[in-house]
Amino acid sequence: MKIKSTIILLNLLLYGCGFGTTEWSIEKLYVQKIEGTSKVIYNFSAWGGFDSNPHGFIVLDSTKSFKVDVENILPIYNLSNIPKKDKIEGVSHDCFGTCGENYYKSTPLYKPMKTEESESNGLKITNRIYQYRGYSEREGGLERYTFEKFTETKDSLYFYKLEDVESMEGIKLEELKVKKGEIYLNLDKHGAVKKIIIEQRDLATNSKEFIEGSTFFLIPKNKIFENDFSERGIFREIIINK
Repeated sequence: MKIKSTIILLNLLLYGCGFGTTEWSIEKLYVQKIEGTSKVIYNFSAWGGFDSNPHGFIVLDSTKSFKVDVENILPIYNLSNIPKKDKIEGVSHDCFGTCGENYYKSTPLYKPMKTEESESNGLKITNRIYQYRGYSEREGGLERYTFEKFTETKDSLYFYKLEDVESMEGIKLEELKVKKGEIYLNLDKHGAVKKIIIEQRDLATNSKEFIEGSTFFLIPKNKIFENDFSERGIFREIIINK
């Protein structure tokens, strides 16, 4: 009886962690085509048994349907560049002695503590891992703006006539430039853009020092659609019927 109970418990744990089951509730799902290849990169969040919450990036061939595959989630937390046909570059962080009560006793460091290389679906994955304190000290807060219009270049988006409608100061910006890579179009069922979510992780060109992390929520004042944007460096939301 004890052995049987142990087996049942093990099966439940495996089920809850996503092994041996595809019964996941998808909370969010975005997809970006990788230029010059048939591959796509997904950003997702899902929920399963025992409050398991797998999330992150997965690379698949565009001919295959998305499914939660815990073992193939990329090790990165954020992209640092536009995904390319042969490689994806991203960042993450680890304690390196700076978590918990050691945080304020430590010295912040901003260059990568180590760089790990791996492979996923034929693409090279570069993960630059930073010290937690150094990373968090240069990680900015969330900024929210409305905007009137935008223009696009190969590697950047420019937003104009921005207004922070939430802050007491009512900050206004004439222009905001963001680099492509981790830009998300939050869509309605007709393909209209409700919100643009921008995650920026800026690294020094040569040393790869972590310069700044920023998050923006931008809401268009005028109606725009996903087809107004190119596919390069931009994620589209996949509407999930719940």
